[in-house]
Amino acid sequence: MTWEYRVMNRGGEVAIYEVYYYEDGRVQGHSAEPTFPAGETVEELRANCELYLAALRKPVLEYSS
Repeated sequence: MTWEYRVMNRGGEVAIYEVYYYEDGRVQGHSAEPTFPAGETVEELRANCELYLAALRKPVLEYSS
C-alpha cells in the first residue's frame, strides 16, 4: 500500500487529505479529516510543504465517506 497527499472536495470545501492506494493504483481510502503541514524541524516542515504543493498540481478527488 502507498499513500500521498491529495486535494479532496468534501461538500464544496477543498482541503488536503492523506489518500491510500492499492498496489494497482486504485484509491483504497483516505483520512477522515484534512491534514496540516508539520515537522520536528524547519527542514522537515519544508519537505512536508513540498508534498502539499505536489498535491495541488494533481486533479481534485471527491471525498467519499
